[in-house]
Amino acid sequence: MSQGTGKIDIITAESNNILFNLATEEYIFEHIEIENPLLFLWRNNPTIIMGKHQNPWKECRVQLLEENNVMLARRKTGGGCVYQDLGNSVFSFINPVKENIDFKTMNNEVLLGALEKGFGVKGEASGRNDLTVDGRKVSGSAYKLKLGRKDGSGRRSLHHGTMLLDLELGALGKYLSPNKKKLESKGVDSVISRVLNLKELV
Repeated sequence: MSQGTGKIDIITAESNNILFNLATEEYIFEHIEIENPLLFLWRNNPTIIMGKHQNPWKECRVQLLEENNVMLARRKTGGGCVYQDLGNSVFSFINPVKENIDFKTMNNEVLLGALEKGFGVKGEASGRNDLTVDGRKVSGSAYKLKLGRKDGSGRRSLHHGTMLLDLELGALGKYLSPNKKKLESKGVDSVISRVLNLKELV
């Protein structure tokens, strides 16, 4: 089936292990021949996931993570550290790139449409990577492009992110280091944003 048919493929993970889920996402993105836009939906047990350039010793309270059995993982896209648990839904849009389409905007419209049509919640895109409701962040995401083969085939984009449903918000301050000037490194600092669980609204 060719792009533009209106058909999509949806995969839902049964695992709540961040390492398995990241590996599944990467395998699909790197090795599976996809014809239709694909949506991979997954959730994780308590986890801190870092961007590809971050220093865990600067961003996280690593010893506390170990004590509380919170996983620590690194994704291959940029951006800041985020905390995830089962109250947080993760989405991965993998789109075959066969024409000049702004997939990030298109995917955001899918998410915002789902919030409004399914739950009566009006949100908007904010900045480069966030979705907000009433000025508070409910979703953050990251994006990358696979160039494919020399003949132009195999090109695809990955747009993955989180949707805050009923996240343990106290864990953000508990496991992420609040003192951003105590160490110097080349790591990208996490951005601490005001966030909103959708459960507060619906």
